[in-house]
Amino acid sequence: MSTLSRKLLRTIHTTRGQFIGLGFIVTLGVMVYIGMGTAYSNLSRSQQDFYQAANFADYYFQVVRAPASVSSKIESIPGVVKASGRIQSDVSLLKEGSRRAVGRITSYNLPQAGEVNQLHLLSGRMFASRSSGGGVEVLLDPQYADANHIQIDDIITIIAEGRKVNLHVVGTAISPEFVYALPDAATMMPDPLNFGIIMMATEQAQQILDMPDQVNQIVVKLASGADEKAIPQRAEELLQSYGNIASYPRKDQLSHAMLQAELDGLKINSHFLPLVLLLIAAAIQFVILNRLVKSHRTQIGIMKAIGYNDFKIIGHYTAYALSVSVLGCIIGIIAGVLLASFMSSIYSLYFNLPQAISGINLKTLLQSVALSISVGAAAGFLAARSVIRINPAEAMRLPAPPQGNKILLERWRGLWSKLNSSWKMSLRSISRNRARSLVTILGVMSAVVLLVFSMFTNDAVDYMLNRNFQDVNRYDYIVRFAEPIEYREIQYWQQWEDIYQIEPQLEMPIKIYYNGRSEDELCIGMTVDGDLKRVLNQAGERLQIPEAGLLISRRMAQRLGVETGDKVRVETKMSAGASHTAELLVIGINDQLMGSGSYVSLDTANRMINEKRIINTVMLKAAPASAAELEKQFDEMPNVSSVTSRAEELQSYYTLLDTTVYFIGIMILLSALLGLVIVYNSSIMAFNERKRELASLRVLGYSSSEVASVLRKETWLLAVIGMVLGLPAGKGMGQAYIASVSTDLYSLPVIIYPRSYIMAALGAVVFVAIGQYLATRKAGRLDMVEVLKNRE
Repeated sequence: MSTLSRKLLRTIHTTRGQFIGLGFIVTLGVMVYIGMGTAYSNLSRSQQDFYQAANFADYYFQVVRAPASVSSKIESIPGVVKASGRIQSDVSLLKEGSRRAVGRITSYNLPQAGEVNQLHLLSGRMFASRSSGGGVEVLLDPQYADANHIQIDDIITIIAEGRKVNLHVVGTAISPEFVYALPDAATMMPDPLNFGIIMMATEQAQQILDMPDQVNQIVVKLASGADEKAIPQRAEELLQSYGNIASYPRKDQLSHAMLQAELDGLKINSHFLPLVLLLIAAAIQFVILNRLVKSHRTQIGIMKAIGYNDFKIIGHYTAYALSVSVLGCIIGIIAGVLLASFMSSIYSLYFNLPQAISGINLKTLLQSVALSISVGAAAGFLAARSVIRINPAEAMRLPAPPQGNKILLERWRGLWSKLNSSWKMSLRSISRNRARSLVTILGVMSAVVLLVFSMFTNDAVDYMLNRNFQDVNRYDYIVRFAEPIEYREIQYWQQWEDIYQIEPQLEMPIKIYYNGRSEDELCIGMTVDGDLKRVLNQAGERLQIPEAGLLISRRMAQRLGVETGDKVRVETKMSAGASHTAELLVIGINDQLMGSGSYVSLDTANRMINEKRIINTVMLKAAPASAAELEKQFDEMPNVSSVTSRAEELQSYYTLLDTTVYFIGIMILLSALLGLVIVYNSSIMAFNERKRELASLRVLGYSSSEVASVLRKETWLLAVIGMVLGLPAGKGMGQAYIASVSTDLYSLPVIIYPRSYIMAALGAVVFVAIGQYLATRKAGRLDMVEVLKNRE
């Protein structure tokens, strides 16, 4: 072993506390980079492979009814590779105890080869194109089957066209359009207990839903480089006579949009957080090595005098930083692989992908190593390059003491005179060691930012759920009918003593036209004086449903460029009956955190379709004690398609969110440990630089606690500044994150509760106190004789 190698090991041993602390920060950076980067890579690869293998559609067209042959006409449009006609319709799924769930029948053409949105069989076998002795054969999505304990060869019952139909389950399968199975855009998380996908042959769906040789949806695959504007316009012209309800590209397809939003957020975090951690480690390494070079001034002079050149000496000190990076890489790689495995297992619970979302991404691993080594080498070189300026002869003498100018606070004589000597020493040390002070402030600030950001998502989701389920949706149940009915048909419900209040709605798809642009939207007609569902603006203030006019959703207003006072043209897209158009004045803009929709009065909605008192949804308030009996009565009504309990829906959200507790806990723990390491390193640097000064204070009669208080005051003052800056910066980080991952389907509010700020501040106090204690406990064990020796 060379002399410089032994010297490096001695230096590492002497500064082992700081060395381990720096290694921990690098470990965090590498772990997060590998963990999140690998999880992103695995999830993205699984998505892309599945999309390609299943021939995922580029465009969707929803119609009322069209002959099955229409898909051939669309396929003849230049640029269209394949157009598959099929049926998609929601039906009631009867469960044990006559309870209902919503089943989305989606038909598929056989054979599957070459078709758009092909199925991937997970268990069992493919369904037959014709009924057999066991009835209509179907496949279920695995999440619904698991949640409801449905096995192969079980019989499930649906209500279709007013009659019960038994279905024979022959297996489970997934499709690229149901990777993240949601009933609508108002729902953010899957609810496999109450919503499932039923896959069957198109011929069987046509028979069950009384649509002989007809389809209501065409899914299209476009050629690479095809005109994505002209082709949909041409297809819509062909479908116009069949009641073109909606058309949208892949990017607006619900499952894909949610999966892509998760990937976008994961990609941002996998680069941003590791870079912050590695830069913090680099800054601390720079300060430590800079101090080492200064304290080893005489040693460096001797090394130069006996023949070591500048390059070797700089390499020696840079090797210290590289050793930190290597240690961090070794542990970080192991921890990163474990984190990636944990994250992938969580994603497997939510996303239906055929490939296991797992594996080690060699590219990400090598990138993390290269990044950490590069950052460490750069920090080491920048700190060690001052070696060049050291002259061997001058290095044998003590350096000239720096000029002692007054600091800024000393000019405020009134304030300065009131401070005791320990405060004055602490303030002077902060002012005269600006690099170290800045690193401490930025380090504590970064830890506090991460603490606040760790709690931000939980607060935002909690706020969103409270607003949606308490301020907006105030009903106990919402009952939807398979077909529109007249309001008088359910007025007798008001006579039930268990029902306190009912309010009807008419929900219908519409298309809004404005200034040459158009967008599909859900229109909800509500009673003007209703209270079971409230419409709010961006400030959270209630908006009154207008007698005439439209309360447009903020998402739609932004996409169309509509403002209050503008007039828009609205075209109805009901699945039954002819479409109608009307001009509506935009009265206001409603702001919804979950889902979307534009609101009109119930009378306006009926006028738009030339009807009177037609409804398809009822909200009601009921006695809690009668919940089971009411649900049973609703489930026995043949025209009821679904019954949604607000309490059960909210509980299902909280159940699914339980897994986020692990992520939040890990983030909080790592943030606190990061802060502790930063404070410890900063305090150790201050202690080592001021050993002679502190020993002199002991000689002058200061007690061990008084000496330690000089260091504590310095650290606490810097830490408080870091905390004050970190709290608002944490919210700023949340705002930046939300801006980068928000979609047209949802956007989390940037909400951080006061309790989270308090918890972040208390967490900072704890890690500062622990780090300070670990660093200053040596103050009482100073060997005054040894420290005060003149080693020059």
